[in-house]
Formats: sequence, structure tokens, C-alpha cells
Amino acid sequence: MSKLESSDSSETEQLIDEDDEQNYEEALLQKLSSTRYQLSVMGFLGFALIYSFRINMSIALVDMVKQPAAEKSGPANKNCPVWNKDTSSQNNDVGTFDWTPKEQANVLGAFYYGYMVAMIPAGYLATRIGGKQMYGLGIVLTAVLTLLTPAAAHLGIWWLIILRGLEGITEAATFPAFHHLSGRWTPKLERSIFASMTLSGSFFGNMITQPIIGYLCTLELWNGWPLGFYANGLLAIIWYVAWCFLVYESPDKHPRISERERNYINSQTQIDDDKPTAIPWKSILTSLPVFGIVAAHFANNFMLYGMMSFLPLYFADVLNFDIASNGILSALPWVSVFIGTLTAGQLTDLLRSRSLVTTTFARKFNQVISTFLPSIFLLLAGYAGCDDIKAILFLAVGMLFFGAAGSGFYCNNLDLAPQFAGIIYAISNFFATLSGFLAPLIVASLTEENVHSSVLWIHAFYVFAGVSWLGGSTFLLLGSGELQAWAVIRNG
Repeated sequence: MSKLESSDSSETEQLIDEDDEQNYEEALLQKLSSTRYQLSVMGFLGFALIYSFRINMSIALVDMVKQPAAEKSGPANKNCPVWNKDTSSQNNDVGTFDWTPKEQANVLGAFYYGYMVAMIPAGYLATRIGGKQMYGLGIVLTAVLTLLTPAAAHLGIWWLIILRGLEGITEAATFPAFHHLSGRWTPKLERSIFASMTLSGSFFGNMITQPIIGYLCTLELWNGWPLGFYANGLLAIIWYVAWCFLVYESPDKHPRISERERNYINSQTQIDDDKPTAIPWKSILTSLPVFGIVAAHFANNFMLYGMMSFLPLYFADVLNFDIASNGILSALPWVSVFIGTLTAGQLTDLLRSRSLVTTTFARKFNQVISTFLPSIFLLLAGYAGCDDIKAILFLAVGMLFFGAAGSGFYCNNLDLAPQFAGIIYAISNFFATLSGFLAPLIVASLTEENVHSSVLWIHAFYVFAGVSWLGGSTFLLLGSGELQAWAVIRNG
């Protein structure tokens, strides 16, 4: 080849590379500026607020309630070394309220009673009123109740319990409503990415709420603990204003969407909101793939709610680990699940878009990863004994794999029946919320004899592993990634 030909070839290759790079940048810019991307960002922030509503009470309760002096002195577990505990930042050693442990449990549990009772009616209303209205109202009404929390606490514990139950009712609308909305906005090959991005907001909220609320509780203003509720509520109201202006029920109703994006989404979702459709209750309730989702959802929430409730207790009672003084390490499992959720979504839809895996395989594989591996690492953490760092690292690695559930059962209802995604999620979440009661009760009963015994805690971990494996195996047998016949919209 002559030098001239070689030079021409190099210039041509360079031009091709520049064109590919320009096309990629244009495609990326187009995607980031799309209306469905705006929806996913608003959903991410909304779910972060939703989970902050859930856990702010459990964090603030430590400073709200008077603690017996015996609980503040000496290590919990005499067999493990004690981490340096910094008590200089604690604002209120005596607390404000004299509530028993049972009363505190009622305050925390009241949310889940309201949440479970309202779940299926909320899912039904989302199909009739619309996902935008139900999701937005669910968050802003919970925000108003959150702002009233300090006042309710001062009025009396039963006022607070009633208010927390109402918060559960208002928040019950959010997840089914957003799934209903997702069915109208998410193209087939973007479902894993979209679902994992929005779901990761839940873990992001869990990750940042603990240190922020913990810091606010140390301030002297109003005794510290009410500040978290006020900040949480005000941020949610600001979010709601943005939600009202930026989000619309469907591509056809969005005034600023491009014609190209509207046509693309409508061709992929196969949903026609101009034709009211009766909910096929019998088909949904007798569907084996829906049973698979219910089993996987229960197992997922059993592990998630269990980690949220027992992890701080395990750190304190067995490892003598002070969460307040070691915030970064204690938050590591939640950082891991946040990263794992986003990574699994990107990889799953990349493989699906290149036809390397079927949707059914992708959903089952992700669910197996998110149920079997975290359970193994949970058991390894239990057998780590007093090795704090090793135990936390095992938990962090396990929660990294746990994030794959966002591309497993969590978005599977969009595959089966995008038109009825909200109601399917409401049904599965109704049963999954039972784990919010069962997981803490099982831990309490198994460790009641000696809460500081690592052996008894390992027994509890085996229960969590067994539930996870059973849920994952059921989904593996019954799950499907195909659009169901009863969910197909008939023309004419």
C-alpha cells in the first residue's frame, strides 16, 4: 500500500471514529434530556424521600425517649472488644418521653399496619385516578403528616401511633402508582435501567438519612430531634411542586415531549389509555408468574426489612459497634446495594438490547443472584465472630448482589402486564409487607434468651437465608419475562 493510500485510510478511519463519537454523544445527550429520563430522576428523588419518611422515626426515637442509665454503661457483649464510643456529640442524655419498649415498637409498627391495609386499594386507585396524581399526593400528604410528628408526640403516644398509621396509608399509594406510571413510560429494553435507577433512590434515602438525622439530633435547637421531621417534610413539599410541573401521566399528555420520543415510547409500551380496560382479577390472581413475583417480593422484603431493623441491633449488641461514631462503616452495606442496583440495571438491559439473553433468563438470573448470594454472605458475617471489619465487609458484598433484585422481580410486572403493573405490584407488596412484622419478631424470639449471643444470631441468619432461598427458588420455577395473554390489548 502506498503512503498516500495509507494516509487516506488513516484519515477515513479517524473521520469514522469522530462520527461514531459524535453520534454517541448526541444519543447520550438526547437520552439525558428525554422526558422519560426526567421522570426517572424525579422518581429517584421521590423514593429517597419515601424511605427517609420510613426510617427517620427509628433514628430519632433514640433521642426522643428516656434511656435507663444501665443501657448506657459498659459493653453489650463481654466477648468482643469495644469500639471507641464518642458521646460528646449527644445532645440529650435523658430524652423527652418516658415510653416503654413495647410502646416504641407500636410507634414503629403502626406505619406498616396502615401501609399494608391500604396497599391493594391504593393500587386500584392508581389504575383509575392515574399514577402521577397518586404518587405525588402519596408523598406530599406523608410530608404534611411528617411535619406534624413532633406536635403529635407531645400530645401523647397514641396520637403519634395514629399519625404513623396514617403515614403508612398515604405512602401505600406510592410504589403501585409509580409502577402504573412506569408501564406507560418505559420502553421494553429500558425497563431494567429505569426500574433500577428509580429503586436505587430508596437505598440512597436509607444511606443519607441516618447520618443527617443523627447530626440534627445533636443540635440544641428544639432539642434536636424535631429538626429531622421538619427538614424531611419541607424537602418533600418542594419536590412535589417540581413533580407537578415536570411529570405527566403518559407521553400523549406531555406538552414538551418530542414527537420522536412519543412515538418510540408508545410503540414499545403497547398501552392505550383512551380505552378503559377492566382489571382481569381472576387472571392475575391465578397467574403462576404473578405467584413467582409474590414469593420473590416477600423474600426480598424479608431480607431488606430485616437488615433495616436488626443490623443496628447486631452491630450494638454483638459487635459492640457504635454506629454514631462509625457512620461510614455502618452505611457501607447501603452504599453497596445502591451501587449494585444501578450496575445490574445497566448490564441487564445492555445484554437484552444485544439479544444475548432473553428477558425471562435475565429476570431469573438477577433474582437468583439477589437472593442466594446475599444469604451466603450474611451467614459468613455471622461466623466472622468479633471481627467487626470482616463482618461488615461480608454484609457489604452481600448487599451489592442484593441490588440485582431491581432487575429481577421488581420490574417483572412490567414484562408480564404493563397495563396492570400497578395493581400487580400492590398485590405482591401487600404480602411482602407482612415481612415488616415477621422479620423483627423472629429475630426477637430467637435472640430473646441472650441478645448478645453470636450463636443465637446465627440461628436468626439461617432463617433469613432459608426464606431468601425459598423465594428465589419459587421465582426460578414460576417466573416469566413474557407478556401474558390476559394482558394483551385487543384492537377493535
